[in-house]
Amino acid sequence: MHQFPVADILHCWGLKFNRERPDVALAGSPERSLFRTVIEAAGSRRFVLEQLEPSVLRRKREIAATVEALAARGLAGVHPCLRNRDGDFISKAAGGFWQVTPFVDGVELKRPEYTLDAWRGKALARFLIDMKGTSDGILGGDPGAPFSIAVFATELMGKLKRHGPAIARAVEPAFLHLEERFFPAHERLPVAFCHGDAHPLNVIWGNGEIRGVIDWEFSGIKPEIYDAALVAGCIGMEEPGSLAGPLVMAFLDELRAAGCYDASGFAVLPEFVLALRFAWLSDWMRKKDGEMVEMERDYIHLLLDGQEKLRQAWGL
Repeated sequence: MHQFPVADILHCWGLKFNRERPDVALAGSPERSLFRTVIEAAGSRRFVLEQLEPSVLRRKREIAATVEALAARGLAGVHPCLRNRDGDFISKAAGGFWQVTPFVDGVELKRPEYTLDAWRGKALARFLIDMKGTSDGILGGDPGAPFSIAVFATELMGKLKRHGPAIARAVEPAFLHLEERFFPAHERLPVAFCHGDAHPLNVIWGNGEIRGVIDWEFSGIKPEIYDAALVAGCIGMEEPGSLAGPLVMAFLDELRAAGCYDASGFAVLPEFVLALRFAWLSDWMRKKDGEMVEMERDYIHLLLDGQEKLRQAWGL
């Protein structure tokens, strides 16, 4: 049991502490903070209280300002952090750094059954379309250096050859395919502000709607089709057959119908999905999760072997 003086911490925001709510489940990754809990303030209002690592304060403020700007422009489903009495998003109290965000209640996502829900695909696409329309001029990162999965995968392969030669050999065919068929085109893709991690587990779902989108840690300027590739790849990781299933097909149909993404991104979408798995592979290796590394390696093989089938299924 923690010993944080929650009432004193909440005072920084002018909130009157009522009680903690350990009975309330939290969505999103617990790795994003040192500690987090749902608290109830006066009036039965619920919030998420998080303790932050000192090294991430600058990035957390940047994310908070970005989400606040998107909400101010009318993007539904974004819930900005509260500013404290000093107008800052972060308070120093009780020997730590703290952030408070409104708690958004949702309906549990049933895995992997949700991959059969076409309505979720349409809702996710509408969110990305609306974000594209409201994020003009929002940077959320270094505009001079948009994230390049091509550079990331190339650097990762160099590290693997030195420190993980067995894994390097296993994924090298996929890397060589990307090097030939994707990396040159990737560098010419139009860029835009992206969420960066917009898969369904980072969505708070209601009955037939999106109630919130969370975990903006990877947001910033990237190739505009980035989020679409990430969503499709994550659905396929849940259930490979779902790559051409109801959710993904409804998602892609809705995006194409909106006409807000350049055709050049759709043209390399199967390759982009494959390329992004190198980022996931890197993350599993960082966590020393051998089981997930093995699963990711197998998924990379599956995506490589299925590139043309995906192109046909997606009508590319």
